[in-house]
Amino acid sequence: MAVIVAFALGRDVDTGKPAATSSGPPPPITMSAPPANAAAEAPCAQVLSALPVQLGPLAPRVVHTVPDSPNVVAWGDPAVVLRCGVPRPAAFVPTSDVYNIGGVYWLAVKQKSATVWTVVDRAVYVEVTIPKLQAFLPLPLLGAAIARKLKAICAVPEDDSNPPANQLCVNRK
Repeated sequence: MAVIVAFALGRDVDTGKPAATSSGPPPPITMSAPPANAAAEAPCAQVLSALPVQLGPLAPRVVHTVPDSPNVVAWGDPAVVLRCGVPRPAAFVPTSDVYNIGGVYWLAVKQKSATVWTVVDRAVYVEVTIPKLQAFLPLPLLGAAIARKLKAICAVPEDDSNPPANQLCVNRK
């Protein structure tokens, strides 16, 4: 009975002090949308259809985009933000390190407060921004979702493999 009363009154059962309360869901975030691109519409729709509502322990966030776009989603606080149909990353050059995580190849670009990961081997570039303060790393889950919906359209050299230059991801637009 004491537990029920303490809970009902919003008090910690052990100390009797007011319990910490959740302030509710985090506020909506506003992000820039990827540039409009008719060629990205169908692949992005496929990617978005495969994404989980809850990303591991991260709850979905409300996102407002400028201009309005369905191709931006976010989870957690601080927010992990996925943008589908972004332009080719300027940092993606022949000497770039890419990482196979979740069945897709990612390019990582470290920024002051986040790392921007971009999928480079699918029909569209998909960017995921992960704040440094975010403890949960969602790339395996997101990569697997993307890989289920979009097949690789280019090659990334691995070990001793030497794909023809016209098949290399770094040579696509």
